[in-house]
Amino acid sequence: MEGAPTQIWITERAALLARVHVGVTVPLLALCLVPFFARIHVRVWPVWRFGLDDAFIVAGLVSSIVDWALFVPELYFHAQWISFREVIRAVIHANFGIPVWCTSMTLIKTSVALTLLRLPLRRAWIVALYLIMATQIAYWLAHIVYAFAKCRPVYAAWDISVPNYQCPSEATDALVYTIGSAINISTDVALSIAPMFLFWNLRRPLRERILICSLTGAGLFASVASAQKAIVTASWTGREDKWEKAMTIATWTITEQFVSVLAACSPSLKGPIQQLLGKFGIVLVKSNAYLSFVHMPSAMREQELRQQAREWLGEEGMGTGPARSSPGVARAREADVEASRNKSVFASTSGGASDMSGPQGTHFEDV
Repeated sequence: MEGAPTQIWITERAALLARVHVGVTVPLLALCLVPFFARIHVRVWPVWRFGLDDAFIVAGLVSSIVDWALFVPELYFHAQWISFREVIRAVIHANFGIPVWCTSMTLIKTSVALTLLRLPLRRAWIVALYLIMATQIAYWLAHIVYAFAKCRPVYAAWDISVPNYQCPSEATDALVYTIGSAINISTDVALSIAPMFLFWNLRRPLRERILICSLTGAGLFASVASAQKAIVTASWTGREDKWEKAMTIATWTITEQFVSVLAACSPSLKGPIQQLLGKFGIVLVKSNAYLSFVHMPSAMREQELRQQAREWLGEEGMGTGPARSSPGVARAREADVEASRNKSVFASTSGGASDMSGPQGTHFEDV
């Protein structure tokens, strides 16, 4: 039976990698569902703020779960012989899992970019985010076209039982996927680092900015997973057991997707984490934790400016006569003018609502 051409042997290492795959990806899926549902909850309650970026992340998570299910036929937890029919089934599912993975990552990255575009960014940042989205979408299209047009007949790409076929060599496949991985890693890193730069420059307490950057920086782990997968894919043409390599690639592929969803939704955990730290006496902010990270509501900003003016007048004196022309009075007048200007500007962006209920009021939990 050992030399039977209609069967292949699943090695003990391949079985071990299958168990590792389940042990890593299942808890990771459960973990990424926590910030995902937290994000959806924030966007739909108490005010409906569900946007296009939320729709993309929902589609991205669904695609990731579908991709995870497509790798199930590869899972054999014990060393054993499997039939040629089982091999074909696993290969078919794995081949369809590749374009599903690319679709999932494109949806997730588009969601992240659209979320960042909610912020009042400089033109350079806006152009960069649109360029990242365009690059990722172009890569997705090229990937799909190559996956379904590389073989004649088309189904020979996933049906290894076809007798007469024309397909690129394994070396060509490995080269194409390596180039694609380089593009994928570049967009991964860009979308992981960009939020850290943006949020670090916000006028917020240091500990709070560290928490924000830690949450958004989780996407760097997805870049690591993508790089590891690229290394294994580049060595696909070797003489080692391809079933073992397929299991390794599957694990890194699913890890990359679930970690990407986790990073895209993790800012929604900022409020609960802040409350948890508060129970241990660790205070990140002394003011209202739910104030906008982008701007203060107009009424509160006006009150802050007036308070600063009163403090200045208190230092200069509150007498009549010469005090009227003191720098404190001038500061108070400037504060009134600035408050009026802020009131009109913020009213146009947040609907004039001091409770941030306007359509453009951006809480970090919303981002």
